[in-house]
Amino acid sequence: MRPRDHGFSLVEVLAALSVLAIAGVALTNAMTTSIRSAALARDISLAGIAADNLMALQIAGEDRQTLRDRGGDYELAGVAYTWTLDLEDTSDPNLSRVTLIIERDEREEARRVTFVRGDR
Repeated sequence: MRPRDHGFSLVEVLAALSVLAIAGVALTNAMTTSIRSAALARDISLAGIAADNLMALQIAGEDRQTLRDRGGDYELAGVAYTWTLDLEDTSDPNLSRVTLIIERDEREEARRVTFVRGDR
């Protein structure tokens, strides 16, 4: 008998390529999920910053009598948001519930920030 030639057989090479292909698909799926998660985290962070900015602009220096329900458009980092500010009385006459609803577009869920604020 002849000694076996060194190297891999065609079956061994095909098996190795199959394993690499499966690993490549799994890696691609993981990267896609990671990219989507990063984009979602960016959207949530920007919406939170926009909500904080708007809330500060709306209640800074205003008292209970001039703070009122309103809404409008706001842009931050090239992203346009639509917002509404709602006031609600609470059982305590010295407290008001201020709710800011912010959304990027109709397809996305609204981002909400709620604060309880005492009268001055």
